[in-house]
Amino acid sequence: MSTSTVPRYSTRELQAAAAALAAGTFSTTSTRTATADAAEDQDSQAIAAPPAAAEDRGRAPRGTDRTPDEAVAATGALVRVRAANAGAGASTIALALADAADAAGIRTRVLDTAAPAWSGLLGATVTELGAAEGWRRGRRGDGVLIDRVEDPVRVLGEVPRPRSVDGVDLTVLDAGWSMRELAASGAGSWVATTPARAEVLVTRPHGLALSQTEAALADVEDQLGRDGVVVVVVGAARWSDREFAAAGRLLRTARQQEAVLFMPLLPAKALPGLGPDPLPKQLTSPSQRLLERITTITGPLTANRT
Repeated sequence: MSTSTVPRYSTRELQAAAAALAAGTFSTTSTRTATADAAEDQDSQAIAAPPAAAEDRGRAPRGTDRTPDEAVAATGALVRVRAANAGAGASTIALALADAADAAGIRTRVLDTAAPAWSGLLGATVTELGAAEGWRRGRRGDGVLIDRVEDPVRVLGEVPRPRSVDGVDLTVLDAGWSMRELAASGAGSWVATTPARAEVLVTRPHGLALSQTEAALADVEDQLGRDGVVVVVVGAARWSDREFAAAGRLLRTARQQEAVLFMPLLPAKALPGLGPDPLPKQLTSPSQRLLERITTITGPLTANRT
């Protein structure tokens, strides 16, 4: 047999495959394909599985009777990240939170529930681990799994139920839909209704965004209560009377409770997109502060390990 026909796998792929096998997160039928960036980075080659059948989307994971709420609850504390207004940067904050948790030794999964055409995390994985049950799974960093919706969806009710995974301390739910769509879904989607331990609202420091944030805070506080909400303002370093003159009562109360944090808005040169590389260092300290704030709400995220 000619050695030229034997496929070659990188060390990172073999490690990821072994971890997937141990965790039971692999797909039983897979083919190995290269990503568009394979010429630049051999480690970014993918282990891909055939897409799930359309009729399987939205069903509970095979071999389990878990509801969507139970499937998410079984994977550590759930933190939902929402954009209070369009273009706020919620996917960046979700990924920054996951990276900070990974650096702290917290085993993390990101659930990216946006339609693929609108996802900000399509290129955020280092290694692809295949597709099943309407989701495509990849790995990032030492301990971050990212599950992304595989097929186009038009409304929240079409987002498939989350895949099961064990050995996770924290699930970061990147809601991926507008506050209006989340509110309108009512009981029609687990994305909006699954109970969260903490809610993160992402906004920008200008009048219209702050007005929309006030409305979003009213909606979220009705569901969770004031103590479980954190507001992240992207594009401001601190609270100033000029930038936050339009802030409403709920946002000012959140600031008094130290529940308003700040993240820099990086230029495209510093952050051209959310790729497989670590996020810029300018986001490291703010994302660590966000993780610390969340743990004051949830308690230690590794406390329930067995």
